[in-house]
Amino acid sequence: MYIILIGYLYVVMMFSVVMGSIAKGLIVFFIFGFMPTLILIWLKRGKQIVKERKQEEEDEEKGG
Repeated sequence: MYIILIGYLYVVMMFSVVMGSIAKGLIVFFIFGFMPTLILIWLKRGKQIVKERKQEEEDEEKGG
C-alpha cells in the first residue's frame, strides 16, 4: 500500500509543480495529495486501533 501511496504523491507533486503559480500548485497538492493521504492513514490507523483493542480484551480474558 505504501509504494502505491508514494507513487501517487509523486504524480500529484509533479502535477502541482507544472501549475501556473505557486498558490495553484499548493492548492492542487493539498486537495489531491495531502487530504486523500490523510484520509487513508486515518482509515488504516482506525482498523489497527480496533484490532489492538480486541487483542487486549482477549489477553485480559485469558490472563485475568
